[in-house]
Amino acid sequence: MTGPENTLATASYRLHDRLGFRVSRLAAVMRASLDAELSQLGLTRLEWCVLASIALEGITAPSGIAENIGITRPTASRTFKQMRDKGWLVQNLTEGDGRARAITLTAAGQDLLARARVLVDAHQARFLDKLDPQAAAHFLSALDTLLEGVHDRFDDP
Repeated sequence: MTGPENTLATASYRLHDRLGFRVSRLAAVMRASLDAELSQLGLTRLEWCVLASIALEGITAPSGIAENIGITRPTASRTFKQMRDKGWLVQNLTEGDGRARAITLTAAGQDLLARARVLVDAHQARFLDKLDPQAAAHFLSALDTLLEGVHDRFDDP
């Protein structure tokens, strides 16, 4: 028997050698451990991303925050409402345009951001510190290259 079927059947294949499997596994491990740490503060990973986008990256437009995180606008709207209800952020009309809104953190949101930042930075360090600085820089650069041109949005990043 010759043809593509035979080639596929005899080609060497190991699931654990596949890029998708490895990246998915790393993402799942990192997501689960960060979720557990942030939950100690009553915070979700998505809420952390919103806080960081606003306070650390200076993005205050709801659509800009959604784009930065890579989530759909309906998901962003629900998240903003939940965070407003928790007293972590406020949404105000911007000057000059009665329709545009800017989101800012409340004092409680700023305090939560500061406490969460310590956890998030330590979490990242636990993984990146396994690599020497040059390998870490190459790894992050390679991830950026693989993600070039990808603009998908999800309900949960």
